[in-house]
Amino acid sequence: MGLIDLHTTDEAFGRLASLSGEIDLSTVEAAGEQLREAIAAGDGTVAVDLRDVTFLDSSGLRLLLQLNQELAEADRRMVVVQGPRRVARVFELTGAGSELDVVAEPSEIS
Repeated sequence: MGLIDLHTTDEAFGRLASLSGEIDLSTVEAAGEQLREAIAAGDGTVAVDLRDVTFLDSSGLRLLLQLNQELAEADRRMVVVQGPRRVARVFELTGAGSELDVVAEPSEIS
C-alpha cells in the first residue's frame, strides 16, 4: 500500500469506495483519480468511506466537496462515512459536515 489506497465494492445502495492512508497535497491528485474512476464505473449513490484514513488536510476536504458537487450535478448522491477522530475534526472545524451527507457506518445508508 502506498500513502493512499482505494478499495471499491458494490453494495445495495450503490458503490462503496473505501480509502486508506493519508489524503493531503501529495496524494490528493491520485485519490481524486481513483475516486473518479470508481464513480464512473457505477451508478447510483457513492459512499466514500474514510474510516481507514489516517490524515485529511484541506486539499482532501476540497476534493470531497468537489466530488459531492459533481455527483449532485449528475443527479447522484454522495455520502461520506466518517473517519477517525483526527479526520472527523476537520469536518467539525470547517463546517463541511453541514455541506456533506455524513454517516458513521455504511449500514446507515439507504
